[in-house]
Amino acid sequence: MQSQLEATLAKLISIPSVSGNSASCHEILEYVRGEVSPYGLHLEGDFTQSNPWMIATTQPTKRPAIMLAAHLDVVPAPLELFVMEKRDGKLYGRGVYDMKFAAACYIEFIKTHADILSTLDIGFLFTTDEEAGGFCMPDILDAGWRPDVVFLPDGGDNWHIEKRAKGIYGAELTANGLAAHGSRPWEGKNAIHILVEVLGQLRQAYPSDDPSGTTLSTNTIHGGEAINQVADSASAFVDFRSFSKQELAEYQGRLTALATTYALDVRPVVAGEPVLFDPSIPVTQRFMKILETQTGRGVTFQDSYGASDARFFARHNIPCIIIEPYGGGRHSPEEWLQADDLTHYYQLIERWLIQK
Repeated sequence: MQSQLEATLAKLISIPSVSGNSASCHEILEYVRGEVSPYGLHLEGDFTQSNPWMIATTQPTKRPAIMLAAHLDVVPAPLELFVMEKRDGKLYGRGVYDMKFAAACYIEFIKTHADILSTLDIGFLFTTDEEAGGFCMPDILDAGWRPDVVFLPDGGDNWHIEKRAKGIYGAELTANGLAAHGSRPWEGKNAIHILVEVLGQLRQAYPSDDPSGTTLSTNTIHGGEAINQVADSASAFVDFRSFSKQELAEYQGRLTALATTYALDVRPVVAGEPVLFDPSIPVTQRFMKILETQTGRGVTFQDSYGASDARFFARHNIPCIIIEPYGGGRHSPEEWLQADDLTHYYQLIERWLIQK
């Protein structure tokens, strides 16, 4: 199995499916479709978008018991990183860990167990825009897809289950002023000063010095047109994250109040619910028992400060299992995956899905 998994992963790596490269995103999804279509699965998707997606289910339903998800898109990289290499027991290449290894496992599972797929109630979701925001996910869920549980290997590093992930609310704030000559500021209204005051209030409310707590980050700021002109417009992108739905709601209320006081324009850019792992339901309890057998140790957990497509499922109270094998260096030139963990991870999925 190791050789098959590595060959499939190498093929996936060789397609430079950067989120902004529509042609390559179509190419990689067509490759996956070609690999799985001979096995009697029910295929549905949207191949007309710049970033297409596809779902393959073993039953004609939008409510499979288990949905295994993987994004096929990656962040930009030099061309040499789209050739997978194996060195010192590790696999290297763009997307080898984030997260084409999962797609390779899914494809090989479908091929290996073609004779029993019709007895299972599972689905496989492949998307190509996660690194650009995952904007296809609301359309998918609005179309009525409601799996009982989602398996998403996009977090939970090194065989840890992701216990919780922060929700996000990112917005662009724009302050509006009145232009004037820089030597006569009293004749204008400086939008930069307004924006700085607002950002100062937000920073005071959310000092962001505790990784496990609520954080606020100002990630971009723009303002003014000329060095001798009072700025009549200034904008900033602020990134708010919290494990608490209540704090996310309170923050949005605070923004609304500031917008009223300072005549700000607030443009939401990205939003997502916190994700909480539910260990109480039977399907996750079975998964944890198989994980213990697979790793030879007790189940371990970790928090995630970033976001994944799980946030879209959380909005609909669909539980997610998020866990990855040994690897690291995501989005870096040294992205890697422990080679033999490909087989170990495949075996974990196999035992869980067919209850070996």
